[in-house]
Amino acid sequence: SGKSSLYRASGGSDVSDESTCSSICSSVSKPHKSNDSKWEAIQVVRTKEGSIGLGQFRLLKRLGCGDIGSVYLSELSGTKCYFAMKIMDKASLASCKKLLRAQTEKEILQCLDHPFLPTLYTHFETDKFSCLVMEFCPGGDLHTLRQKQPGKYFPEQAAK
Repeated sequence: SGKSSLYRASGGSDVSDESTCSSICSSVSKPHKSNDSKWEAIQVVRTKEGSIGLGQFRLLKRLGCGDIGSVYLSELSGTKCYFAMKIMDKASLASCKKLLRAQTEKEILQCLDHPFLPTLYTHFETDKFSCLVMEFCPGGDLHTLRQKQPGKYFPEQAAK
């Protein structure tokens, strides 16, 4: 399918190697996203410009930060398609010995395909940064929501 070839193309980032995910995952398609215009938008930009990088995105707002990076609401320039972009400083990851953790996160996200989990649309690297372009989930993150619950856990009914 076109989406399947698009996903394969998304693994072919500017610097990263796609073979790792291929060896871990038996399937690279994302069936639940087959009608998603964001897949097409990424492919159009990649085809037109040859690759995807920070220059094709506008960072609109910082959504949060974590142990290995910061997440920004971003727009793929000229498309009105919004994504969550996790930007990780490679020097910082190396100094904290967290390069493997970042690589593992990317590999796991590449393999996932589930409507309840954020989709990784593409990834790329610059000299200084490693970036994951994911589905923007406007409701916030699950951890923050859980922290707001009485007793900091979800009631059984909410979990169902």
